[in-house]
Amino acid sequence: MEEKEEKLNIEQVANEESTSNNAEKNEQKTQELVTVRPVKFQEFDDTPPNRSIKKNLDIMQDVLMHISVELGRTKSSIKEVMEMEKGSIVELDKIAGEQVEIYVNEKLVAKGEVIVIEDKFGVRVTSTNIQKGTNSNL
Repeated sequence: MEEKEEKLNIEQVANEESTSNNAEKNEQKTQELVTVRPVKFQEFDDTPPNRSIKKNLDIMQDVLMHISVELGRTKSSIKEVMEMEKGSIVELDKIAGEQVEIYVNEKLVAKGEVIVIEDKFGVRVTSTNIQKGTNSNL
């Protein structure tokens, strides 16, 4: 029985040695396969940024937008609305001659004054808020 144990121990040692040799060989192979190269970055075009922005805006020139002008607002009860008929007058919260708001896609972008050209109404823009992006100056 002792001989068997010795043989097993000798086989275990031999297996461990071969395993460690294999690991060393694999590590050497891995080390041989690794190559290091300097990083090369793609160069950018010399196109000024304004040109690319202009090209992007040119693409959008034909996009349709909903423009509306608000003359004023009021609140009415259902009874008052139901009583309206041809010739009824709806009183608004603005006085005649006061500036009107111009909305593009439901966002306030300008103010103007109502004008009449031949038989059509129009709005002359008096102030805009397109570049600033806020409604503070309107």
